[in-house]
Amino acid sequence: MIFAMDTEKKEIEMKVRSSQACIRDGYQLYSANFRKIFRATWWLAIGFALLAAVAQALPVLISPTLLLPASILAIVAVGLWLAAAKWRLKKLQMLPPVTLRYGSWLAHVGKLLLVSIVCLVIVAALALLTTLPTVILITANWQSQVGMLYGDPSGMPENVKWLSIAVFAIAGFIQAYVWLTMVLPMYLVKISMYMQDKEKEEFNKKTI
Repeated sequence: MIFAMDTEKKEIEMKVRSSQACIRDGYQLYSANFRKIFRATWWLAIGFALLAAVAQALPVLISPTLLLPASILAIVAVGLWLAAAKWRLKKLQMLPPVTLRYGSWLAHVGKLLLVSIVCLVIVAALALLTTLPTVILITANWQSQVGMLYGDPSGMPENVKWLSIAVFAIAGFIQAYVWLTMVLPMYLVKISMYMQDKEKEEFNKKTI
């Protein structure tokens, strides 16, 4: 079933939208259909949360020298999560099928970049709020490890590792749906590009 728009339960309109409209309509769709999205993707989000927990645990609980591989793992996890969630939504027919012609992305690169940047800024702001408990725990762990290097007692509970992993996983699960806010605005950009190309093609046929 294709997504419903707001409270009127309208289907996604296959039409040309401005960059602002893609962002606005995309976030409206996401909030109006969050329950459907959650039911369809929660088990995939658990996988992302586990990968995110591992990525955060590597430099915090094992060694700060693992920061680079942890960062790479985190980036890969985000990419896999977005691709898997998008595949799931398409499979359940929550997103209408759209196929762009070759080179269409280059012709609309301005709109694509603008919507991408705005969405990333929103994701960064939301992610900052959801990661505050994680940041506090990371800071406490690092301070404890630095203190132990100078001979001070740990000062952290014995189960701190399991507590940290649990916090990282919960934060990762929440962040999964923060990252997912990008999918619908970007998909509306894709629809807009498809409709613009289609209208241009029909116009060219009429003028021949």
